[in-house]
Amino acid sequence: MTLRIQIIVSIIFISLFSTSTFALGKLSHQLVCQLSYDLLPSAKQQKIDELLSQLSSKDIKRINAYNRNKEDQKITFAESCTWADAIKKDKTYDRYKPWHYLNIERNTLSVTKETCSKNCVTAAISFHKNQLINAKDSQEKNEALMFLGHWLGDIHQPLHVSFSSDYGGNRNKITPLVGRCENLHWYWDECLLYPTPKKEKKADDFDYLVFKAEVFKQLNHKLISSPKAQWANTDITDWANESLTLIREEDFNYCQLSADDCLSKQSDKIVITEAYHQHYQAILHERMLQAAVRLSSLLGQAL
Repeated sequence: MTLRIQIIVSIIFISLFSTSTFALGKLSHQLVCQLSYDLLPSAKQQKIDELLSQLSSKDIKRINAYNRNKEDQKITFAESCTWADAIKKDKTYDRYKPWHYLNIERNTLSVTKETCSKNCVTAAISFHKNQLINAKDSQEKNEALMFLGHWLGDIHQPLHVSFSSDYGGNRNKITPLVGRCENLHWYWDECLLYPTPKKEKKADDFDYLVFKAEVFKQLNHKLISSPKAQWANTDITDWANESLTLIREEDFNYCQLSADDCLSKQSDKIVITEAYHQHYQAILHERMLQAAVRLSSLLGQAL
């Protein structure tokens, strides 16, 4: 291979695995919401489609811009679930920034209804479920729908139930196995969905659309035999406690347990091994399926 071709292949590899073009944070939300949508009866799907058909041109443009689509492309429910991230730079919605997560104390052993009553993801889910049920204005109803889809994804990402001192793992530096994720939160948001590297695989063999379809196929296959009724028969605090249990695991590598305290591991750079990646990728898949099943249940009640 000539030097010129080597350089071209390197550029392709970097672009494929850059955070701007390979935005698996977006993909995880899209997958959760598409799976949830597919679980709904057609009458409920039609209600969602009808609501989204009434989106303002401003919201259509910013959802499409965030997802790198054509400006006027029709918005699916899967893509609408990225709206809560697409609006982060709009100061009109600044009040919602803390609603993506739940900050807890380091000695917290369980989340209860009293842990947070406002400005956190647990409260956000209740708020926007009620808004989806009661709002008369189509804009408010659409916002509730899009927020709710996003919040269900967030609460099932374990590091959205975490500690303010390290910004939910954003300060916990890592050496990634795959991708360009530089901290633990980022890795769980994006890179943990990547396939493990194969020595015989060339960088320019990677096809994002094929990968996206394969992940969706895997999740759909797992969903068939999953305990959907059991997962649905839970509440918001259960979902938060599932995330809390995960981040307190020693193998999760987020904190060092000392009695009840989950002490910070910010100073230790975490090396993501293939064993870690494979183990927690399976858990991430399960968290996404749980989110989809529970979102579908909430939407079935609210619509």
